[in-house]
Amino acid sequence: MKRSLWAVVLLLAIFLGFNFQAAGSAKYTKETGKKCKFCHTAVPAKDATDPKLNEDGELFKKNNYKLTEEQKAKAS
Repeated sequence: MKRSLWAVVLLLAIFLGFNFQAAGSAKYTKETGKKCKFCHTAVPAKDATDPKLNEDGELFKKNNYKLTEEQKAKAS
């Protein structure tokens, strides 16, 4: 009984751990043609205060969430 309970707890933890939202990714990808990794160094956790932005992500944010001409020319 204990073993099956631990198995259920483990599966639940795994499921919840992978259950994150990437709310803006589909819209962003459609509008810009860039993948998430273009701006992020890693996938931020749901409700994270640190979006894990790289240099392009910081520039995108500072440019009012619009790609610069230089960024548009870069491959994603």
